[in-house]
Amino acid sequence: MATQARIGQAVLGVLMIGCALTGLFPRPVPLLFAIAAVGTANAAFPLMRTFGSALLGGVAASSIALSSVPFVTCSSERFTEVFTCTGDAPTWHLTGTVLVAGLSGASLVLARITDQ
Repeated sequence: MATQARIGQAVLGVLMIGCALTGLFPRPVPLLFAIAAVGTANAAFPLMRTFGSALLGGVAASSIALSSVPFVTCSSERFTEVFTCTGDAPTWHLTGTVLVAGLSGASLVLARITDQ
């Protein structure tokens, strides 16, 4: 079971890195993907599992917290430098943050499976 969980974490890490590098998501979503990939890599090793799990939990929580922010801030001219507000950027931001939260949560579950 531990081997399958590590393979799953490797697949999730590759997905996270791929999403960070594609460039479809507005900032700061690629940064969240990169941090989640680092957390996944750390959660794969027994020595760093606690740090990786904490990092994954933090990324999942922060991405959920950031998911709706562009919809609120893009209605005001003052915050357009923090989040990209052109075209479909708020929708892509929401999509990216939900993907980050889902992949981080899945990696967190796999890290806990390898703990047992």
